[in-house]
Amino acid sequence: MKKVIYIIAFGFFGLIVSTLIHAGIELLALDIIFSNPDTYYNTIWWQQWSLIHGAVSAGLWLGGVVTGVYLGTIWWKPYGSKSGFFNRKRR
Repeated sequence: MKKVIYIIAFGFFGLIVSTLIHAGIELLALDIIFSNPDTYYNTIWWQQWSLIHGAVSAGLWLGGVVTGVYLGTIWWKPYGSKSGFFNRKRR
């Protein structure tokens, strides 16, 4: 049970990190694309922004969760399998 919670927590952490990366990319893209509409009006960036935004968002979130679960399974053995605070032996 501890292993499952550990891996799910890493997946959630990956989702949070990918959301922060998504916010940074989106702020930069919105500043560049929509601050100068005359340059980008007839490009795919302006015409299909909702499609591009949805695809990149889904890809980042999926990648974040998959990376988090993967790292959780890798890091379980050296870090997660140790006994916790409440399972300590008394002196």
